[in-house]
Amino acid sequence: MSAVAPAGPEAQAMEPKSASRGLGSRTTWLLIVCCVAQFMVILDLSIVNVALPSIQSSLGFTAPELQWIVDAYAITFAGFLMFGGRAADHFGQRRMFVVALLVFALASLAGGIAPDRVTLVVARAVQGFGGALMAACSLAVITSSFAPGPQLNRAIGAWAAMNGLGGAAGMLFGGIITQELNWRWVLLINPPIGIAAAIVAYAVVSERRRAPGRSFDLAGALTLTIGQMVLVFGIVEAGLAGLGTFAALGPIFVGIVLLVVFVVIEVRLASEPLIPFKELTKPLQIANNIVLLFSASLFPMWFVSSLYLQQVLYLSPLHTGLIFLPMTLVIMLVASRTGRLVSHFGVRAVLGGGLVMLTGGMLLLAKVGSSGSPIVYIMLPGLLTAAGIAMSIVPSTIAATQGAKEGQAGLASGLVNTSRQIGGGLGLAILVTLATSRSSHLIGDGHGVAQSLTDGFRLAYLIGGGLAAAAAIVTFTALPKPDGVTLPSARRLAIAVIVVVAGFVAIDTAFAGSHGAPVGAYTTHGAYSFVTAPTLHPPKLRREGSTAPAGELESGYIFTTNFYNLNYPPLVGQSGPLILDNDLQPVWFQPVPEKLVASNLSLQTYEGKPALAWWQGVVTSTGSTESGEDVVVNRHYQTVARLRGSDGWKLTLHALTISGEDAWVTANKNVAKNLSDYGGAYNGALIDSAVQEYNLKTGKLLRSWDALEHIPLGDSRATVPTNGFPWDAYHVNAIDLTGNGTFLVSMRNTWAAYLVNIATGKIEWTLGGRHSSFKFGPKAEFQWQHDVAFGVGGDPGSTVTLFDDHCCQLTGGGTSVPATGPSRGLVLKLDQQTQTATLLREYTGGDEFESEYMGDTQPLQNGNTLIGWGSEPYFTEYGPAGKRLLEARFPGNDLSYRTMREPWVGDPLTDPAGAAREAGGSTTVYASWNGATELASWRVLAGSSGAGSSAGSGSSSGAGSGASSGGMTAVASAAKSGFETAISVPSGYQSYEVQALDAAGRVIGASRPFTR
Repeated sequence: MSAVAPAGPEAQAMEPKSASRGLGSRTTWLLIVCCVAQFMVILDLSIVNVALPSIQSSLGFTAPELQWIVDAYAITFAGFLMFGGRAADHFGQRRMFVVALLVFALASLAGGIAPDRVTLVVARAVQGFGGALMAACSLAVITSSFAPGPQLNRAIGAWAAMNGLGGAAGMLFGGIITQELNWRWVLLINPPIGIAAAIVAYAVVSERRRAPGRSFDLAGALTLTIGQMVLVFGIVEAGLAGLGTFAALGPIFVGIVLLVVFVVIEVRLASEPLIPFKELTKPLQIANNIVLLFSASLFPMWFVSSLYLQQVLYLSPLHTGLIFLPMTLVIMLVASRTGRLVSHFGVRAVLGGGLVMLTGGMLLLAKVGSSGSPIVYIMLPGLLTAAGIAMSIVPSTIAATQGAKEGQAGLASGLVNTSRQIGGGLGLAILVTLATSRSSHLIGDGHGVAQSLTDGFRLAYLIGGGLAAAAAIVTFTALPKPDGVTLPSARRLAIAVIVVVAGFVAIDTAFAGSHGAPVGAYTTHGAYSFVTAPTLHPPKLRREGSTAPAGELESGYIFTTNFYNLNYPPLVGQSGPLILDNDLQPVWFQPVPEKLVASNLSLQTYEGKPALAWWQGVVTSTGSTESGEDVVVNRHYQTVARLRGSDGWKLTLHALTISGEDAWVTANKNVAKNLSDYGGAYNGALIDSAVQEYNLKTGKLLRSWDALEHIPLGDSRATVPTNGFPWDAYHVNAIDLTGNGTFLVSMRNTWAAYLVNIATGKIEWTLGGRHSSFKFGPKAEFQWQHDVAFGVGGDPGSTVTLFDDHCCQLTGGGTSVPATGPSRGLVLKLDQQTQTATLLREYTGGDEFESEYMGDTQPLQNGNTLIGWGSEPYFTEYGPAGKRLLEARFPGNDLSYRTMREPWVGDPLTDPAGAAREAGGSTTVYASWNGATELASWRVLAGSSGAGSSAGSGSSSGAGSGASSGGMTAVASAAKSGFETAISVPSGYQSYEVQALDAAGRVIGASRPFTR
């Protein structure tokens, strides 16, 4: 049996001098440095996840390579935990702890300044090795430095709390650092802390080790370490490639064989075995089995909750971390008192109570919805879960370390850490795999993305709750009853746990059914409100800077739609197609129902006549199109066509072009897809994109050009999700019919536009992307583009216009990788003979806008160019020489996918609207006529009774002076002023009527009579 070396001359020489100056001070610092070490270890398991998209963009990782940034750390960490524990016993706790801290710090430094992919992955692997030594040594130091009983229980409680605290803090700190600083600081924050901790550790940790002359089981250490690493690698691959694949089964089989060899070495060959199986006590074995079970529930809980908050509720990493913050505080608060609870009630009662609370919390988490409050769905049940975590980790660690024999502190710490990591790794692989399979299956069957993801996450929570319940059963049935704990005392704890769980269930039930606001939710603050049209609330746009004279601006109206910012809802004003004049006053506005949003108002020709078309539907905060239709109206604003997708395809907001009786549209379809070759899940989901042709009269699908059949998925620049969230590999966003048997289509996420032969479906050439047919001149390349079209005249051999977002890889939750350049409108010259694309003109905002999505570039007939800045809430009209002639801003965070100038003559069949209001002894008449472009001025008729004209039939009311009608007399007139004109009239009249006049003074419409 191993024994701790006595404090002989050599051991005494290695005792820190500070120990003689005050045990309390030394042990306090010792506990602090051990807790800091464990916090850093667990923190780095999760903090890097937030920064992965930024790292990919910075160092050029492919999607499959990116996973190794996480896996390299996890595999070496799990593989060296047992080695670290026994190394601390054999070579000395202080020596190994200091070495571990320095290795971790230096590896973090190397990763933070890594110039390439290989350096970063290697640094992460070394960091995992250092982390394993830190975790094993820190717990061994604590169990050897504190006297058994309450003092040791409190110390282990503080150390164990770092496991939950580090997991919760990873998302919070990762979000803050990545958003506010740079991904490199996720790693560079470690070196100064690690070095400082090493200095403190050298001063306060005693050099305890086994008696000298004992051999070290090198063969056992190698087979165990390599076996664990290979096994964990197989588990990781199982989550990505599938448990039934060779990529997973091969490593798992080899890992198990190596572990069997390790057992043989330990039992039959080693004189000083690394793990003396014959000497392992039963309490130690039971405690590790319990840790294995509930860790399989605990680790996935953090991961699944983070995915739910970001992918379903679309919270940013920072806001996700803030949701976890109260849970972190609860873990700290409860863990700090759990050691005392163990001293009073015993391990079994406290651990069992904690696991009951953990089970209850997981089951409440399983009630998450596809929309609603993160506080109701995650934070409230998360508080119960967090209390259960603290009351489970602390007593289980105490049980494991107290169950070890003397001289096996490092062994016990290595075992419990290994059980925790293996359990967490298995749970993560299995639960996430099952959740992903469930979500992908539902998505492939056409269910909504948010609801499908939610159903998958619910399954993971339910299984996690079952694992925690199984751990509770083992606890109550297998752990021995504590000595000195009376039955009434245990009952008091049981009653307290039941009351706490019941209280959270009651609170959760009271707030059940939380639902998020509808996608078109809006506020009227910053929007118009009209007396004559109280149901209309279009947004108020304002000019930025000075506006050029009207003669320099292109004629026509401004077409736009009020769309919500995915990151910062709600809207200011209603969503709907909106036509503005040069004064940015509404001319026509058609709000859509609040459960929908509208986009992409455009001028079309249908049945030989001008028409308006727009898209309306549901776009979730993740950018997913849940439903959508294109609407076409004539000059009288009557609906003449509606179009919805068929065969499972959903029409997207990006493009509609009418050619004769047919409409060419963009469409998406969610399909289940094995994405393991691209770094995603084997049971993943894909957003397929298509260009489709429908007959507008019948709604029949005539033609579908499927991107998946023509563009390799490897051409995508979008990061592949590793769970069931659909991979938006293509993101079709523009169509331009050339009229010569081809169309030009833009795919945002491949950074390319494709000229496609309509008859054959073959791509004739590619502009941009990984396989461009054209070489680019200086400043001509683009990224994440929108609105690609041929220049004025539509000649495929001349110019191409587009909006170059040059930003961004969207990372979810309202965050994105930093832009590599400003967004801009581009005009490119294509030379078909030399296959070159050169820059003709570019238009950048004065503030160098960085549009994360959307945007358009429209060349105008007079030589001007109109730029819509997409997710930046602006549009700008430039003159031929690049002079800024007009710039406008949407209110709040509102935006528009496209903003265009078009000629339009609107002749509404509705009557003009009028209303009269009296205030302070004076009367004001208000007049409006939604959509009437020929309206130039107003005339007010008034009478002393309710009698009035019988006009009020829109433009059919006839021409003429109309100075009096039906007993009413003209009392005032005024030029049209904005959407609604206010006209002061003499007092004393009872009824009124307003007449709409054109520029020649003819009556083109009249309201019905109205009173004050």
